[in-house]
Amino acid sequence: MVFQISIAEENRVQVIRLRAALEDGFTQLQSEGITWTVEEFVQGDQYIFSCQVHAQNYDEEREARYQLGKGLSMFICECKDPELIRGIINREYSFLRENDIIKIENQVLRQLETSVWEYARILFANRREKLAKQIALFLKEFPFFSVEGFVRFRMKAYRKTLSKCVQDAVDDFLLDQEYQEFIQLLRYFISVQPSRISIAQVIHDHQGRYRLVQDDGTPIQLDEIDQSLLEILEHTFSDEDFLVSSLLSLAPERVILHTQDPEENLVRTLVQIFEGRIMLCHGCSQCGYPLNFQGDA
Repeated sequence: MVFQISIAEENRVQVIRLRAALEDGFTQLQSEGITWTVEEFVQGDQYIFSCQVHAQNYDEEREARYQLGKGLSMFICECKDPELIRGIINREYSFLRENDIIKIENQVLRQLETSVWEYARILFANRREKLAKQIALFLKEFPFFSVEGFVRFRMKAYRKTLSKCVQDAVDDFLLDQEYQEFIQLLRYFISVQPSRISIAQVIHDHQGRYRLVQDDGTPIQLDEIDQSLLEILEHTFSDEDFLVSSLLSLAPERVILHTQDPEENLVRTLVQIFEGRIMLCHGCSQCGYPLNFQGDA
């Protein structure tokens, strides 16, 4: 049983990595008592691995195809996925800067590791396993395997998944960018706003509600919200928006935030807005735990 695996000869790094991936598969075959030989040669612009497997029965043939599929799958995921992802980004999101592209590429690769993969109505743990099965079935019919040809013509559904992952990663990136720009705007607002109070305390209770009080514990009442602040917040006024807008209007010299959930979204937002002014309290008489301030002093 002979398989010929070809790859573009010009990319010597990928030739070396493909050789290593194939050797991993053949090492597993050898451990199972299946012998093999490989010849390498250049034909035109292709580097060819001619792999002869000395299988004695159908089960050994199937195992050989599977191990070859695993090696080729690992190579494609490690070497070809980044190329495909970069191509999608450059083609559809050309406005992105190089540093941003790198962040998005890394996010896409993280997403791919958590995706559920399906092929022929069978769920696979990861894309490598899915591709290995797909390649093994291909090798059963076609012993000549072109890496570039398979990626281009046999992985259309896979490339659609990559495009969707790229779209999701770009959407998340742009949303985060808008959020950071909004935080910067609010930081600027409080930097030019005169302080109307020295200390404001925010109490985040067990029910997830927030209370705004003065240093002596009495509630803080606001007669009005700055009109310019309303424009910045675009009139979206939930209870959490009102808390943020109240703190921005007061522009306190120091904010003490009592919470037992520092990872809660609003808590993290306040920490970013009031960077340098805010102190987190994870336990005191307000919280019902021993006093333990942690903050940006």
